[in-house]
Order: sequence, then C-alpha cells, then structure tokens
Amino acid sequence: MRIKEEYREETVIKKSRFIACIKTCKSEREAREYIETVNNDYKDATHVCTAFICGRNNEIQRSSDNGEPAGTAGVPILESLKKSGVMDICACVVRYYGGIKLGAGGLIRAYSSAASSAIQNAKKVEEVALLIYNITYSYDLVGQVESYLRKNGTIIDTIYDNKVTTAFSCNESLSLQEDIQNISKGTAEVECIEKTYGELDLS
Repeated sequence: MRIKEEYREETVIKKSRFIACIKTCKSEREAREYIETVNNDYKDATHVCTAFICGRNNEIQRSSDNGEPAGTAGVPILESLKKSGVMDICACVVRYYGGIKLGAGGLIRAYSSAASSAIQNAKKVEEVALLIYNITYSYDLVGQVESYLRKNGTIIDTIYDNKVTTAFSCNESLSLQEDIQNISKGTAEVECIEKTYGELDLS
C-alpha cells in the first residue's frame, strides 16, 4: 500500500501549529528532495521534523528531530510510518511554536498523532499483479464476452478478423480461463501473454 498523492493537513495543539506533509518517495534521493521542497514551502517554521522509509523491504529508514529535543519528533514520526503498513513514504511535520511548551511527552504525542492522522486521511493505492490476455472467439459470442470483460477488467484492444481477438487485462485472482470457457462452451482460446503490475485505488 502506498500514498496515492501528496497530502497535507494541519492541527493545532496548545497554540502550536503542526502541519503534516506526506508523499510517496521510492528512494532516499526522492525523500530528501521532498524534504527540501517542504523546507522551502515553510521557511519561517520553527521546526521541520522528518522521517521516511523506502526500499523493497523498507530497509531504508531515516528520521530527524530538526532541533527538537532528541527522540521527541523524528522517531515518533518514523514509528507512525512503520505501524501504518504504508510503503515508500516520506513524512515531514512542520511546527510553528505557539508560546506554550509541550514537554517531551507532549511533543512525542503531537508529532506522532500529526503523522498518523495524515496517513489515515490520505488517499491510498495498493499495487496489484495484472495479467494480460489475448482472447479469441467467434462473432456470435461478442455480446456475451465483451459484457463479461467490461465488468471484470480493462479491454485494451479488439481486432475483428476471421474471428474476434480481444486484448484484456485483469487482476490475477480472476478465474478468466474458466469463465470464458463456460461462456463459449469451450470454443474460445485464452492465452496469457504478460504479467505486469498496476495500482488499485483504495480511497
């Protein structure tokens, strides 16, 4: 699961403004570029504390307290990222100090909750395996086959020759072979030509 698009939200805790900014970053370079962007957007902020995780197994993990007491900002943000189950994510929590000290415990709760809330409210996508098929069938089956395909995936292209051949992509969990054979009473040809990956919107 990943964040679909950059998301920002603001909360106020004891007059301090906390602005959580999150985005999918698939490498450390992308994460550092995003952190630089957020820093430029909030040049007058008291602190911009950050954390990110990326890599095939989330093996790259970094955090920064950016001047807050050690362990009160970057690590709580990082823990929120790890608990969320979201992959390849960078979070920056911007703080504008409001004049009331929060204490170490208060800072930990504030940074953690700001990051967690943004992750929860952001739109997300799930990477799914897609199979691409060529399906060849007779003209008398066009209505039935195309109706089934439209309901269960994406028609990429259709060629009308001696028979009809449709290129089609769907989630690999779909029982396409069996379903098409049932519709065509065993006369259609179904050939899997490629496996690829796409995103399923979870919003």
